[in-house]
Formats: sequence, structure tokens, C-alpha cells
Amino acid sequence: MGIVDCHCDVLSKIWENDESLYSNRGQFDIKRARQSGVIVQFCSLFAPGTADSSLRAVLNQMDKFYVELNLHSDSVYLLSSFGDFVAHRDGQHIGIILHLEGGEALGQDPGLLRVFYHLGLRSIGLTWNHRNLLADGVLDDASGGGLSRVGREVVRLAEELGIVIDLAHISSRAYFNVLEMVSRPVIVSHANSRRLCDHPRNLTDEQLISLAQHGGIVGCTLVPDFIKPAGTGHDLSDFVDHIVYISELIGVDHVALGSDFDGVDEPVLKDVGEWGKLEAALEGRGFSAAEVEKILQSNALGFIEQVLL
Repeated sequence: MGIVDCHCDVLSKIWENDESLYSNRGQFDIKRARQSGVIVQFCSLFAPGTADSSLRAVLNQMDKFYVELNLHSDSVYLLSSFGDFVAHRDGQHIGIILHLEGGEALGQDPGLLRVFYHLGLRSIGLTWNHRNLLADGVLDDASGGGLSRVGREVVRLAEELGIVIDLAHISSRAYFNVLEMVSRPVIVSHANSRRLCDHPRNLTDEQLISLAQHGGIVGCTLVPDFIKPAGTGHDLSDFVDHIVYISELIGVDHVALGSDFDGVDEPVLKDVGEWGKLEAALEGRGFSAAEVEKILQSNALGFIEQVLL
């Protein structure tokens, strides 16, 4: 069964380490992903810092991606519209959706998002944990800050262009600010339930319910600290606990996957080659074959079809 993974950090890793997207020492590469049935992969461009330094790093990561795309076009393609997925639905290719993880590279210029769109970007997370010029991050939640004026312009432009808006890493107030603005569904690409694990990056029941009411999806994540408190141990069953809880709270139609491969040490599945273990684990917890298919791929594919123009 095919896998759609809504978040990984392979591009920044292979850029930093000068490695190949096809085969490398990290947690994700095309070779292992094809073997485990990945059909679509969101890949983040991650470069926190000043606007200038972040912009340069993001552009360099995009350049690295396009070099790798040219080298391995027989197995990977840029997914910029749902039509691209339909055209490559042959089981031989993995679609890559480029995602900007944190809007630092935009500085105070929302128009740069249009430039990134022309370069192939199709997904954006406004913050990475900390405050920037677009919004407060989740680790600034105590300040009560939400979207800035620039952040609101970015959200409006993202909707106009058909760019996925990702609410992972953002403050609670900004989270609801975005939901009040948008007309299409949004995603939280990699997070779990805060009720089961009280981590600031996880979502409260209120956030999950609001996400579902707006037609959005959450990518349940393999990050150990988002599954159980640090130092308490974790396994695949604990990860499935979050999928079960969220499915019961808001419905299985709003549940997807967001591994965070190459963005975290020792994820519950050690690398992309282990995705096959999840299908049996879900079936063992009572999910039907149709529900498993929704979690592994069709919920995310339906979301992509709605949002990407």
C-alpha cells in the first residue's frame, strides 16, 4: 500500500553533508522510500536565521534538489499540482512537494512567496518554533502573539496561489488566526495529541477539532518526545495510540502521516525503509483495510487535490 509522508528534512541534510537524494546515510532516501512504497513525500527547506542568511540557504537547498532531480528523474519528480501525481501514478516514481519550514527567508517581503512558487514551492510553515516577522512560534506561546500584518499577507497570497499552509510549529493564537482567514483546508504536517503527551508541539483537543472542522489533516509523527515524555521509552504501539486517539476524536478522515525523518534522532521507525511495519500495527488495533488506506495515503492525497491549484 502506498505511503504519503507529509514531512521530512532530507534536503537540508543532503545539502549540509553533500550527499545524494537517491542513497545516503540518513533516515530517508529514494532507494529505501521506493522499496517501502512511498508515493509522495513533502520535503522541507529548513534554514532558520536572519532573512538574508535563511534566503541564501533555502535557495542553495532548492538548487541541490534540482541537481538531484535531474540525476534521478527516472525515480523522482517535482509534484506541483495534483495533475503531476496523476501523470506519474505508475508505482515507479515518488512525487516531491517542496515545503518551506519557517518563513524567515521571506523577511518582510510577502512577494518573495510568489518567486518561491515559480521555483516550485508548494507548501509553507510560517514559523519554526520561534517568533519571526510572520507570526509567533509555539515556543513563544506565553506571549499570546499571533499573526503579524506580513504574516496575514503571506497567508492570503498562499491561498491565492494554491500553496499548502502548514500550522506545525506555530503559536496557539496564530494557529486560530490562520483558521479564521482561510477558505481551503490546512495541514499540521507533524504533530501528535497533547492529551496523550503534553509537549508544546503537540495539538490540544480544541486545535484538533478546529482543524477537522476546516477540513484539514494532521500528520501523526514519529518524533519520540511527541509520543511519550522524554525518558519514558516508546515503541510503535505508543505511536499508534496517538493515531487511535485522534481518529476517535475527529475522525479517521483527518489523520495522515508526518515522519520527520532526518529531523529527529531515533524516530520510532528508524528510517523510511520501516514504513511497512505500520500497516500491520494499525490493523492490529482494529482499523479496517479502508481506514488504513486513508491514514497511509488517501487522506493526504485528497488534501493535496483540494489545495494545490
